[in-house]
Amino acid sequence: MKNKDVYDSALRILAEKDVAEANEDYEERAPYLLATFCAESAEADRIYRRVNGLPEAHPVNAVFVPLTDEFPCSPRFCSAAATYLAAMLIFDDNTELSDKLFERYSDMMSSICYELPALVEPIRDKHFF
Repeated sequence: MKNKDVYDSALRILAEKDVAEANEDYEERAPYLLATFCAESAEADRIYRRVNGLPEAHPVNAVFVPLTDEFPCSPRFCSAAATYLAAMLIFDDNTELSDKLFERYSDMMSSICYELPALVEPIRDKHFF
């Protein structure tokens, strides 16, 4: 799945048509917002991949991911990414809708994290003074 597919899903959530001229601002901001999503969900994606025997993700630019590239997270994260993107794209125009979509995104991420089993990892011995 391409980042463009996630962007198109976000447009459908917002009931926007995929017409470049009508959504130039959205299309310009989407790569930055998707990069933010990928950076924020990287740890959950790493655990999801490990638990499900998927290969490790390639490092992702935390600032910009082109819409023409493959979506860097596991497919399980696509719906959450589209909802997050929709919430962020509409934030300036309709904060009430943005808040509802962000709440839905948060619930989706909680569900993904809830599905993940606990992992036993060594405790780091750190002392802070």
